[in-house]
Amino acid sequence: MTLKTEDIGAAILKGVCNPEAKDLVVDLGEFELAALLDEDTLREVPIIKSIIACHKTWEAVHDRLFLRKVAMFLSSSPKFTHEQKEKFIQEHLHDLKEAKQLSDAIVLILDKLDDFEKPQMVAKAFAAFIRGEVGLETFRRLATAIGIGFLDDLKELARLDPAVSSVKEFFKLDPTVRSELRELYFKLLRTGLTRIKSSSGTVPITGVGYEVTELGKSFIKCMNA
Repeated sequence: MTLKTEDIGAAILKGVCNPEAKDLVVDLGEFELAALLDEDTLREVPIIKSIIACHKTWEAVHDRLFLRKVAMFLSSSPKFTHEQKEKFIQEHLHDLKEAKQLSDAIVLILDKLDDFEKPQMVAKAFAAFIRGEVGLETFRRLATAIGIGFLDDLKELARLDPAVSSVKEFFKLDPTVRSELRELYFKLLRTGLTRIKSSSGTVPITGVGYEVTELGKSFIKCMNA
């Protein structure tokens, strides 16, 4: 039995803008897998009742784990002002086709996450999108980066001082610190949050450094908002 993507996606979008999203009666993050397999436990969370209602039964472990990701995403979503919500609805949910595409994207993004801390990161990026601080394309790129990045590397990047994000500042660092950052940046290359950049036009091997991309800077800003 498969999930009804469009119905669940719409319910998630509504939940993000719901002020009760921060007041979950049950913190699913405290439950072990065995408890999560208990449908009664899941139904104790009022904010996701509408999501459960989109699917008659939750028999598969995959479905239960997906629901836990949804709960983490909703509980990590901040409260928005009335103006922010109204603007978001008018700009992105007023058109039914665009709203469906966005709701489908949210479901696919959450479904692919491989760690239960990542929904919190996606929620922070989505909050920036709702507030108008990043566009839809940037949000989707951030979500993709979060999805394919290793959690510990992402968390370390989020703690990075923006002052050392450029290649110019990179080469001013202590060699030991630079070596540690070079390793981190290398690991994150495939996410698009970092990139290799030469410090000169000749590109000698000793002049090759790393820097945080604009997407990476947006990530750091979102994670620390």
